[in-house]
Amino acid sequence: MITTMIGDMRLAARMMLRSPGFAAVAVLTLALGIGANTALFSVVDALLLRPLPFPEPDRLVMVWPGRPADGWEHQPASFPNFTDWRARSTSFAHLAAYYAYASSTFNVTAGGEPERVQGAYVSSDFFPALGVEPLAGRWFLSQEEKPGGSERVAVIAHALWASRFGADPGAVGKAVHLDGVAHTIVGVMPAGFAFPRHPRDPQVWLPLGHDPRQGRTFSRGTNYLSMIGRLAPGVTLDQAGSEMAALTGQLAQEHPRANSGMTMKVAPMSEHAAGDLRGALLTLLGTVGLVLLIACANVAHLTLARAAGRRRELAVRSALGATHGRIVRQLLAESLLLAAAGGAAGLLLGAWGIELIARLPFNDPGYTAPFRVAPSEIGMSGTVLAFTMVLSLATAVLFGLIPSLQTARADAAEALKEGSGRATDSARRRRLRDLLVVAEVSLSLLLLVGAGLMVRSYLRLTAVDPGFRPAGVLTAALTLPAARYPDDASLVAFQNALVERLRALPGVRAAGTVRDLPMSGSDEETGIHVEGVAPPQDGPPHRARPRPVGDGYFQAIGIPLRAGRGFTASDTVSSPRVAVVNETLARRLWPGGDPIGRRVALNYETLRYFPDRPPEPDLASAWREVVGVVGDVRHAGLLGEIHPELYVPIPQSAFRNFSVVVRADTGVPLPAAELRAAVRSLDPEQAVADVRGMEALVGSTVARPRFHFLLLALFAVLALALCAIGIYGVMACVVSQRLREIGIRIALGADRRSVMALVVGQGMRLTLAGLALGAAAALGLTRLLAGLLFGVSATDPSTFAGMAFLMAAVSLLACALPAWRACRIDPAAVLRAD
Repeated sequence: MITTMIGDMRLAARMMLRSPGFAAVAVLTLALGIGANTALFSVVDALLLRPLPFPEPDRLVMVWPGRPADGWEHQPASFPNFTDWRARSTSFAHLAAYYAYASSTFNVTAGGEPERVQGAYVSSDFFPALGVEPLAGRWFLSQEEKPGGSERVAVIAHALWASRFGADPGAVGKAVHLDGVAHTIVGVMPAGFAFPRHPRDPQVWLPLGHDPRQGRTFSRGTNYLSMIGRLAPGVTLDQAGSEMAALTGQLAQEHPRANSGMTMKVAPMSEHAAGDLRGALLTLLGTVGLVLLIACANVAHLTLARAAGRRRELAVRSALGATHGRIVRQLLAESLLLAAAGGAAGLLLGAWGIELIARLPFNDPGYTAPFRVAPSEIGMSGTVLAFTMVLSLATAVLFGLIPSLQTARADAAEALKEGSGRATDSARRRRLRDLLVVAEVSLSLLLLVGAGLMVRSYLRLTAVDPGFRPAGVLTAALTLPAARYPDDASLVAFQNALVERLRALPGVRAAGTVRDLPMSGSDEETGIHVEGVAPPQDGPPHRARPRPVGDGYFQAIGIPLRAGRGFTASDTVSSPRVAVVNETLARRLWPGGDPIGRRVALNYETLRYFPDRPPEPDLASAWREVVGVVGDVRHAGLLGEIHPELYVPIPQSAFRNFSVVVRADTGVPLPAAELRAAVRSLDPEQAVADVRGMEALVGSTVARPRFHFLLLALFAVLALALCAIGIYGVMACVVSQRLREIGIRIALGADRRSVMALVVGQGMRLTLAGLALGAAAALGLTRLLAGLLFGVSATDPSTFAGMAFLMAAVSLLACALPAWRACRIDPAAVLRAD
């Protein structure tokens, strides 16, 4: 049996060498289809199928409080609530809390140039919950989690250990200087470990006991912690969810002011790691599967055409004693050889495609998805290789089986009677060929309509007004260390001095500072008090997004002033407290009225904290007078909603973490080197991070829609090209097989126009049938894209009509070329040859 198979493959190889053109086209066609599927499946494998890189990942869960009445499905937890849940629950082997925001960053100054690194504050159970072991040293102790209970300690990432300490095992026990404060290194993370990955991969982890927010942790209303858990052995997800829901109910009864209306959800971490990507990736995988079907149909066309020319050869083999099964097996061996070559070439194309896809920033982590697979972790795996092998085998059967059976069934006696050996077509083979053309056209139209919808959606999205003018704006992020800037006055003095230096640079039109840059991923929301406006009785309380900004920020970022004034240098800590609201907040609080002169207060500014008791409200000292109204900004991105925003001057609400914004006169951003030089001139040890143009930041917010658009458009163009080649090949084959008939028609007086109409008409009838089927399929299947579209209906008539016209035009061109050849034949030469 093995000897026979080897013989079949050798014969198949010789046959391929005798038809190098056919083999090359077939292999390339299959390589495109298999390569596209391999590249996309590698992404699906990494993001959806591969388990999380932690021990026993099926036991890892995210624990989310919620407050549906306030619109919070995933709400952070307060420190007191977390400690109560951890103490009372029995469903978890470990329940841990952490937080990592854009504000929890540090300047590392020792051992090299100043560097700004991301940090995370974690509870003592954080690392045990994830099940990781230290590369060196230990994790945090329980007493280090208590506020102010121990010396300052830190666990550092492998990358920081290598860059700052030369991967020295003796680094454990040494000090790393964070914002000028020495922290003893007690542990080093293994290479590749990164959790949480939002807003970026942390380089240092600190215990919650050193959290500067500790003065506020007595308040159960101060929600800022995320929670993860490792289920205890034998405990199911439903059991853990039921217990946590019951404990949440107890806390709502014990502390109704802070916990009333709170819900609880326990979900697998893997669900959060890929939940919002699952639908889009599966849709794209189905799309690229259609491309492979079109490729298989193309190769089936080629195989049928080639088989028609081999009828006499196969008839001779049959007459010499070859059985029907033996001929089918030989033809399948040829198909397998083609598929193997196509699979090998597709694997190379897939590797290139993987590298290309991994460069697209479509997989950024988020607050509710703290862990994502990094682009560098997407690649060829054993699963991907197995998938490609199975796919190659399946395509061999798909494009080879039916043509092989058709050819093997041919009447040997009839084939031997053909004097010239010119290929002829049986009715059954013609029907199969026509069916393949119709299928190709319908599948191609389906992909074209999907791509057209994505193109229109992307263009609509990029045309959305962000609420500011990003062109010509450069931004950078800074964190001022407490060791050198111990109070609000020193923080404000540095920011003012930096802004003045930047404004003095040639070509700078405006400069300012802001705590949370638009579209940076950093945001928060708080309750607000409004003088003379009662809180809603049947809905959530008044809320707004606080925005501390410096003098000149509105001009630098390009936010228009609608009424009143912006902030000036006279708005200091000693002057009356003021605020500027956006149009949405103004309409919501004072519909039809003038907000200028009204008073508002941020909830967290009304609280006064004490070391030994919960905070107490002091509304009188927190009032701010509204002095201006500015335009709305899409802070969360072009796809994000517009929220009520309340701007306050930084001198009256100073922060260590801020971004500087510089607008150039020319429309081209200021060179980054000049910004860095301005910072170094004030403080040589101050690190500058995230230096980038505002246009790039806006573009990053549409990275995922751009990913969907690019891939779907690429697959659609590939499908269109394959379909056009397939139609051309079929019509060229038809012309070749009907040369005698066409020659007779011309000899009897048929003009070239009628010959052209004969050939083109046959191809366009098949095209129209495919368009009808494709449009019907698209009406149903494009609804799967509804969640990926923006401002466009999944059944948009203009897109359907435009893509159908494009498909028809390409098909007409593919038919016209063989028809033009048919019009130019010499009937005498054809009849003599016959």
